[in-house]
Amino acid sequence: MKITNIEKGEDYNLKPDTQIQVERTNPFFNDYGEQTTPLDLPSSERNRRILGFPDSFGRRVKMTATDVAIQDGEYFAQCRQVVLSAQYKGGISTSFYINDGSFYSRIQKVKLKDIFKGEFIPGVNTVEEGINFCRNLRNNSNEHYGIFPVLFTDDSGQKEGLNYKVLNGFGKEKVLRYDKIYDFLPEVPSVTSFHPDMSGEGCDFYNAVQRTEYVNDVPITLAPGYYMSPFIRANYLLKRVFAYFGYDLQENFFTRTEPFNKMVVVNNVMDVLVNGKIKVADLVPDVTCADFISVFRKKFCCEFTSDEGKRIADIIFLRDALNETPNTDLTHCVTQEPTLSYKSENDYKRITLSAEEKVDSEISDSYDDLDSLVKANPNAYFDPVDGAIYKTGWSGDFQVTVKIGEASQDYNTGETLEAKEIKVPELIPELRMLSYKATIKEEDFTYDMGKFLYVGSYMSLNSKMVVATEPKENTSESANKQKTILAFSYLSDGRPAGTISAYDVNAPSHPRIFDYALHYNGPQGIFEKFYREYDLLLRNSLHDMKVKLLLSQSQKQNLSSYAKVVIRGVPFFFNKLKFTLGGKNEPVESELYTVSLMQPTITAPTINEQLKAMDVKYKWVGKEKRTSVSWEEYKAADRERNKTFVTVYPPLPSAEYVGVQYGKQRSYTERITRKGGWFRHGEYEYTRTEVWLECVPI
Repeated sequence: MKITNIEKGEDYNLKPDTQIQVERTNPFFNDYGEQTTPLDLPSSERNRRILGFPDSFGRRVKMTATDVAIQDGEYFAQCRQVVLSAQYKGGISTSFYINDGSFYSRIQKVKLKDIFKGEFIPGVNTVEEGINFCRNLRNNSNEHYGIFPVLFTDDSGQKEGLNYKVLNGFGKEKVLRYDKIYDFLPEVPSVTSFHPDMSGEGCDFYNAVQRTEYVNDVPITLAPGYYMSPFIRANYLLKRVFAYFGYDLQENFFTRTEPFNKMVVVNNVMDVLVNGKIKVADLVPDVTCADFISVFRKKFCCEFTSDEGKRIADIIFLRDALNETPNTDLTHCVTQEPTLSYKSENDYKRITLSAEEKVDSEISDSYDDLDSLVKANPNAYFDPVDGAIYKTGWSGDFQVTVKIGEASQDYNTGETLEAKEIKVPELIPELRMLSYKATIKEEDFTYDMGKFLYVGSYMSLNSKMVVATEPKENTSESANKQKTILAFSYLSDGRPAGTISAYDVNAPSHPRIFDYALHYNGPQGIFEKFYREYDLLLRNSLHDMKVKLLLSQSQKQNLSSYAKVVIRGVPFFFNKLKFTLGGKNEPVESELYTVSLMQPTITAPTINEQLKAMDVKYKWVGKEKRTSVSWEEYKAADRERNKTFVTVYPPLPSAEYVGVQYGKQRSYTERITRKGGWFRHGEYEYTRTEVWLECVPI
């Protein structure tokens, strides 16, 4: 066996019969990659010199990992060597990270922003050039950047105006007509506001010119360029991360598959353009490279693999590895009868998915799991258009829809099986309605402008905002830091839009435009698309098997840690593949997992199975009956006089409720039909209004 320090081009002195124990772990079941057990190198002059005299008391340079190559017959691997300890005339304790282990050892402490330190978007040297750069992104064709409107928390303190602040608002002034209360008047009152989602003649970014905004009721003058920011493509960012560490990330599922090929990383920075140059580091989250990559690993149940020799990286998915036919039979490598350990009934698990960070919620109640939500709201249903969960009630004969679960709702069925918790280090944005609110002639006016992605509060990294009428400048402080925010970028009727849904929320008919969504629940959600197969294994398989294997040098070199293998006709996944390099080739015990499903097979319920209201054969219909009554009956009504109907949330509609007047309520009202005077009494009309629900077949 030979171990070569690649930087120095020299081989280490090794002890006779030196042997290295290698552990190649399956990345889907372990948090670290391939590595060796510690190896003691002789503290020879040659080894000490190659490693920079690690035993020296007077050393002033930090010990860093170095590139080495290990060769043992046919086996060859490049890896990263770290020095653990050193003793003069004693030994130098080292360990080696091979392939995936090498890559993950590199990325742990490097910030994502450090990759773009001192880098600016080319061709942008003034605010106007920055604004024009953003204008040119609106066709969604730029390979590296995208743009679309995003909502921020409204901190204006103003009672009238938009209910959110808007990043990348693009449109023009528009007359907003109020035709809900005043439709019976000859002249319909109206207000004028900038509509931030329009295209065509006269449209531009709202902040392409100087504007005045309010923060806590204080007017602030904003120079052109505020509240505008491009979003970096997720695939471009991934490729740059790997390139920074010397790897070429190959074409993969995310680059080949719509809408992931246009997916972006949304930022919440409102002053990216204000200094003229656009710092690329301002467009990425303030997280480590490891945390950023972990978003993909945990959200999409995939792993990044690397080849140290070829310096390439690729992406693999557990669902694909599970569905592939095994091409390696290790039966002849078994030297001793394997030991299979079976799970007890309580050892089987189920997947739960949750985001580490969420925006502030629109709903008052929250539920830890779908089971609890359904028990409290039996008529709950999932709306795939925005990924949220709603319930339907009735106020009189008017239907009322109430949101009871956000799109960022955890995937958690609430079953008794122990949960294997997957926490994704991301923030899931929500689709929220942008509205213009005002008061006209003492009446509330609301104009809905459409749903947009809401990401919470904004950050300011480069701003000096001038308070109106005051000469002094206020330097804005950085707000809260956020985790990675992923969103699909697309064109809706020619206008750029962002979403986490598989449906076009902006189109009138809300058509399905993608096969995937970025929320966890629903038919196009993350669980169904990426995790169901893994969940099935956890519920019905993954029993431990330990077996001693005598592997050839070629097998040590080429056996994949994540591909299925066959032993005696039965498929398995490796959990930990172990072998030795150097010395005598002897069998080493490896750990495997079963992948065949045990009977009776348990599967996770679909959202339609959990939310029974989505597959009912009946529906509720609101009914109303008005009857003229006598003054005596009106007077006797007591508490039912001028009663406001209570909103009723009925049970699931079914055959048992057919012909039943459910939730019946009554209210008595009076109406003057003739005014009284000196010589006559006034006349009144008394009415009994009854409302109820009827169950009818769909």
